[in-house]
Amino acid sequence: MGNPKRVLSAEDEQAIRDVLNRAQAVQDEVRTAVLTAHAHGASVRSLAEFTGMSTNTIMRWKKDAT
Repeated sequence: MGNPKRVLSAEDEQAIRDVLNRAQAVQDEVRTAVLTAHAHGASVRSLAEFTGMSTNTIMRWKKDAT
């Protein structure tokens, strides 16, 4: 018959949701810090190199912020 379908417990679901929410909050902080550095004169390329992100991501964040 194979393995029965396994589901997450309510506790596991909540734990995962909590971590995902914290991860999103951290990502928002990174975006804010990068955009602040750019406003202070850092180039998109230098920010991309420092963060390991693509220049396209940083450019998109800049565009979305305006």
